[in-house]
Amino acid sequence: MLRLVIGLVFIMVPVLELALLIKTGQVIGVGATVALVVTTALTGAFIISRQSSTVLRQTLEAMSEGRPPVAPVLDGLFLLVAGALLLTPGLLTDLVALLLLVPPLRRAVARWSVRWLMRGARVRVKVYRGAGEAPRQAAADPGEGPIIEGEFERLGEGSTRGRGGAGHLPS
Repeated sequence: MLRLVIGLVFIMVPVLELALLIKTGQVIGVGATVALVVTTALTGAFIISRQSSTVLRQTLEAMSEGRPPVAPVLDGLFLLVAGALLLTPGLLTDLVALLLLVPPLRRAVARWSVRWLMRGARVRVKVYRGAGEAPRQAAADPGEGPIIEGEFERLGEGSTRGRGGAGHLPS
């Protein structure tokens, strides 16, 4: 069902864009329509370049404070989507892209997207107590879903990466 919807979107959006561009060209003229499309692309590119530096600064700030930079990375992802939409000729995609350039709307879309992606997600956690101890299952059955391995660091104990200490999860 999802493939059908995606297929219809990829067919209908260009058809709607073309119809809207033709109608706009008839109403305001071909030159003005082309100027409008080019102006929105240039304006969007300028705004994206300014907001991208803000997103980069926020990402580095979060990392330096030891916080995961999830929000700034999602901001950057949706700025990239907005940039791609602005580069495609059309007025509907430009409108969606310009809406994504408004930070509160972009963050709301990011929150909704994460909730939508996580609605069927399962999390499994393995807890390691000591060097020779087998992992203890903390959630879900072992055969369900993807396994994400990683490292962690207890705050205040210093870095243990690469030493195989208490903060290192063996593979």
